[in-house]
Amino acid sequence: MSQKAEIKEKKKNSALSIFSKEYKYEGLILLVLAIIAIVLGSLVLVGEYSSGESGLIVNEDIWLIGAYPALVAWILVGLGVIGVSLSVWPFFKPSIFEFKRVTWLTKGKLLANSITVLIFVLIMSLFFFGIDFILRYVISLIELIAGLF
Repeated sequence: MSQKAEIKEKKKNSALSIFSKEYKYEGLILLVLAIIAIVLGSLVLVGEYSSGESGLIVNEDIWLIGAYPALVAWILVGLGVIGVSLSVWPFFKPSIFEFKRVTWLTKGKLLANSITVLIFVLIMSLFFFGIDFILRYVISLIELIAGLF
């Protein structure tokens, strides 16, 4: 390969590397911008549908946005939701592989475990009911003795 071709290939790869490189705070910046877009879109929608009592009211003289404020607000909300999804996706991406590795219980084992838990809860509730009953009796007995003196 000639030297010119190698230089051209390096330039091409460096241009594409900008889009493939992950920057340190890009997810956080995208999340903040997405939340701002959702809030602004929601405020415009509230201003449009609540007869101007609250929210943002867009002046009709503004090009494109003034003619269709509700449409632009819905686009902002949609882009904001997409931005939030893209910013939190890297946190959930590794869990997909882990879900594939999970072995789930069979129906019979799940039923047996559920019955075991229900029986344990029943026994513990009866135990605490008995403790409460005994303590209530002891306290009333102490109050009775204290009332005699």
